Amino acid sequence: MITTKACTQIAAGALATAAVLAPTAAQAAGPSPYAQAAAAVKVDGTLDHGKNIVSVSRASAGRYCVRVGSDIDLSKEVVHITLWNSLGTTHGAYLPHPLCGSQPNTILVAFNTAAGAAADAAFYLSIP
Repeated sequence: MITTKACTQIAAGALATAAVLAPTAAQAAGPSPYAQAAAAVKVDGTLDHGKNIVSVSRASAGRYCVRVGSDIDLSKEVVHITLWNSLGTTHGAYLPHPLCGSQPNTILVAFNTAAGAAADAAFYLSIP
């Protein structure tokens, strides 16, 4: 005959086993879950998709202004720029910059050809 104490121990063991074997909840899916801000910018300066991006504009040939949310302190962050598909160009990120109004939460993304001429390019931007 099984006692009440034995039933309680069996039930507790079953619950502990279930807790160990149950998969953990997956992190909520969403755009760039490990980035504070991210953007995919088309060659004409329009935002294809992004996260925590206030605005994007093409300031001039090969020069784009990307404004991020005010909760991001760009003076303490690393900005990653990756070309979408434009080979043979060089790029850089500058902040703050007069071409973008010297705003503290705006990044100037600049592209040049190998010869040094400004060149439009689509790109990805991320701030981890």
